[in-house]
Amino acid sequence: MNAIARTSLYYSEGSSDKEYHAEIVSVADGNVVNFRYGRRGPSLTAGTKTSEPVDFAQAKKIYDKLVKEKTSKGYTPGVSGAAYQGTENAGLKTDFTPQLLNPITEDEAMRLVEDDRWAAQEKMDGERHAAHAVAGSVTGMNRKGLLVIPAAT
Repeated sequence: MNAIARTSLYYSEGSSDKEYHAEIVSVADGNVVNFRYGRRGPSLTAGTKTSEPVDFAQAKKIYDKLVKEKTSKGYTPGVSGAAYQGTENAGLKTDFTPQLLNPITEDEAMRLVEDDRWAAQEKMDGERHAAHAVAGSVTGMNRKGLLVIPAAT
């Protein structure tokens, strides 16, 4: 078996310290996509995303989807497993921890909209970011507390 592509990803936050490995392996009848995952240290759980060999294009599509899925959950290629955003501010984690959405009644929503201490914006582009403004500087953070909109200077 010959690995054509291989990615190792890590996740470390709080008491969680995990690793995830994915690879495309060339076999006699095509290619398979294999993975291994688990806590760092003990043996890893292994599996495959392809029950039988597939052509390279299909294997690459499965592999890319798998890697994207894991990175969207916070896994990173860095062995430290520290979360980061792929910008010039990579590695900058803010002290912001968002409160995720809670259902409220329409009456409560109207009360908040009319309260000058609150601001609301219609979500149009599929992105949800919190903003923090202090003394003319605005910082935006995603739901993982990562800096996504650099502070204005």
